[in-house]
Amino acid sequence: MDIESKTKAFCNAWQSLSTIYEDYARKSGVSYNSLYILNAIQQTKNCTQKQICEKTLLPKQTVNNVVTGFFKSGYIELRELPENRRIKTIHLTKEGEGYADTLIPHINQANIVAMEVLTEEQQDTLLSLMDIYVAAFRREMLGE
Repeated sequence: MDIESKTKAFCNAWQSLSTIYEDYARKSGVSYNSLYILNAIQQTKNCTQKQICEKTLLPKQTVNNVVTGFFKSGYIELRELPENRRIKTIHLTKEGEGYADTLIPHINQANIVAMEVLTEEQQDTLLSLMDIYVAAFRREMLGE
């Protein structure tokens, strides 16, 4: 198999993962971006919108729209950083934690089950290779 065929196969596999997330979000009654951002908020202590943008590669406006929606729904609160009051950290409220707990644990469990299909050596290899691939892809796409 040549490099173009391998690249297409990898992209198809990656797209399949995205489709699964999209289908789960739709089935759960939320947008893909909302689910993705909610997961990032839950996983990142004292996260900011900038960190969410960096982690998810979503545009600032998309992140801001979702965060604003979560704020209006009472799922998050925003706290100013003492050293820079213009930057606000995002924190789940009790309602937000309950909301996240209806969605995120299923994703985490599915990831665990999928990872457990692999041997420990395969898991380590997969993670190592993904790190290398993502770094190279980021450099090429964003010049970083």
